[in-house]
Amino acid sequence: MNIDRMTCRIETERLVLFPYTQENLHLFNTDLPAFEQYYDVTYRGEELDHLLASFLVRLEQEIAADPAHYLFFTEFLIVRRDNSHVIGSIDYKYVPLDGVSEVGYGMNPHYEGYGYMTEALHAFLDFGRSLGLRTVRADTEVKNIKSQNVLKRCGFRFLYEDKNLWWEKDLSIL
Repeated sequence: MNIDRMTCRIETERLVLFPYTQENLHLFNTDLPAFEQYYDVTYRGEELDHLLASFLVRLEQEIAADPAHYLFFTEFLIVRRDNSHVIGSIDYKYVPLDGVSEVGYGMNPHYEGYGYMTEALHAFLDFGRSLGLRTVRADTEVKNIKSQNVLKRCGFRFLYEDKNLWWEKDLSIL
């Protein structure tokens, strides 16, 4: 892994999280092998299906339109230190409104159950706090018990249910 090329990275004991920028996302979208070579990583994250690929193209345009705030809506890749595999991603879904944003995340199912997402989310919440976030919200599907458990381990409290379950974490509480 070429960690020095990963700007704005977040490091944990087992993981490195680093954001897509306009430049590296363009490389990812147009030449994944070149992206992997440049960062010395192997992509094993969420399946690169049509929906994700379309989202990443739109994300590249959104970053170009608002480069000053991109850290609040870009995806951060989650990379294992021991083998340089990109295993998932995490993001804030929008620029904070009154100190509030929403977090989202996804992971290759092969890597679930090892605490990677809990570790990534803890670090990402600390990062959000350092950027001035006061409250972070998340939603899960009713049947997604694994994601609900990640949120609980990271101190989120249940808010309400509509078609999904909604959660919230006050970042002033450590």
